[in-house]
Amino acid sequence: MNARINAASWDERFSGEEYAYGKLPNAWLKQKIEELDIPQDNAALFPADGEGRNAVWAATIGWKSHVFDLSSEGKRKCNLLASEHDVEIQYEVDDLATRDFEPEQFDLIACSWFHTPSEIRKIHMPRMLHSLKVGGQFIMEGYHTSQMPLTSGGPKSLDLLFDLDQILSELTGSLAPSLEVIYGEVESTELDESDLHRGFAKVVRIQLKRRS
Repeated sequence: MNARINAASWDERFSGEEYAYGKLPNAWLKQKIEELDIPQDNAALFPADGEGRNAVWAATIGWKSHVFDLSSEGKRKCNLLASEHDVEIQYEVDDLATRDFEPEQFDLIACSWFHTPSEIRKIHMPRMLHSLKVGGQFIMEGYHTSQMPLTSGGPKSLDLLFDLDQILSELTGSLAPSLEVIYGEVESTELDESDLHRGFAKVVRIQLKRRS
């Protein structure tokens, strides 16, 4: 996949006044993050957070939020949303496949709908997890492969959707740090994030904790 072409498509999606996926955080990420203790000197990474709805919400409850995403329009919209809530977000326009990750930097990495081609995902998502501190958590929601015929959002490519066993094997495999699987399920849910994510959906929900 050409990153620049992909970035251009996301810039187009995020260029309007409205927020493509709304201003509220992903409901499942919100639920799981609210269960965590927030370290005083903390850092949280929200990969592919687009217009910043998850990162901005987390910042309002005390997380020091960092974002990377392909879209410069996403960064602009995130900055506007952060200003509305009087918080600051560290947002870099960057690509998972080429980004440098500092080891043991983040207490939390959380993402929703971070769908990437499998050849990129299986190498670079585990690489990203090395930037978790020991004891830090990774929380993710994405569309399951059975989402394909449904109309509640998501890419129309099996390669971009998640098979639970496969993604767990990648995220906890030899390219990743040592991680405990706290939660890993395929679930049915009713989405109400925007017109782009609304209705009955099949999702993968994962929560991992770094052991060492």
